[in-house]
Amino acid sequence: MKNFSALRFDIALDVAQNLAREAGLRCLELQSSLGKVKYKTPRDVVTIADLESERIIVEGLKKAFPTHRIRTEEAGRLGGDESRYVWIIDPVDGTVNFSRGMPLWGISIALMEEGKPVVAVVFLPALGEMYTAVKGQGTFMNGNPIHVSATDSLEKAIVSNGDFNVGDWSKINTQNLHNFGREAEFCTRVKCLGSAVIEGTFVAAGRLDIFVMTMSYPWDIAGIALLIMEAGGQASELSGRELKFVDGEQVLFSNGILHSLAIDMLK
Repeated sequence: MKNFSALRFDIALDVAQNLAREAGLRCLELQSSLGKVKYKTPRDVVTIADLESERIIVEGLKKAFPTHRIRTEEAGRLGGDESRYVWIIDPVDGTVNFSRGMPLWGISIALMEEGKPVVAVVFLPALGEMYTAVKGQGTFMNGNPIHVSATDSLEKAIVSNGDFNVGDWSKINTQNLHNFGREAEFCTRVKCLGSAVIEGTFVAAGRLDIFVMTMSYPWDIAGIALLIMEAGGQASELSGRELKFVDGEQVLFSNGILHSLAIDMLK
């Protein structure tokens, strides 16, 4: 079975960028006229934009890479007979933000090779920012190289956390309260921006120093993990173990300098 060549990764990146841009701009058009949103669970919404974005991306990937498998937030696991490569899609990350007209949301597309991200695209339409990475080639925002922050102490760090009221509410909220308490004690500021792709790209760009998520799915983190690592940062489970990109994973992203300190802080 053939591997991608470097050129093939470039082709995959180009396809993903074009689809993310098309889907993101369509969502931006829809944001002001969503109408009534639907609830997948009592506290988790889905909009017509999620479904339209997913359709655009899935159809485009199937056309470009018909043998590849796809996993997306709304439709789940889709087609393909190629076991080596899987596309992981979050059609609108930060849907609650999106549904209320906030600009903090985005589109994430990542290509996994044998369970590890090798190509990542995150588009933040309302902010006009396109983040891209190919394994071993660095991270870029709108074509310009970016790097994580050089913050070297927790007392100077700005940290953000994933939302409350997701997944197993009692377990996740208890963990978040613990995290917020520890972070408030040690760090300059504690944020909760409501979108993994916002918080992840902000770590990659040096705007945040640490991002903690106590309930993640592969579509939340596959793209941002590669962006952060290629920008010089570090990504792991909250325990410090290597990411598995599985449902319900507790994860930590940082500028690398603060990673072990953050793990100890959150114990």
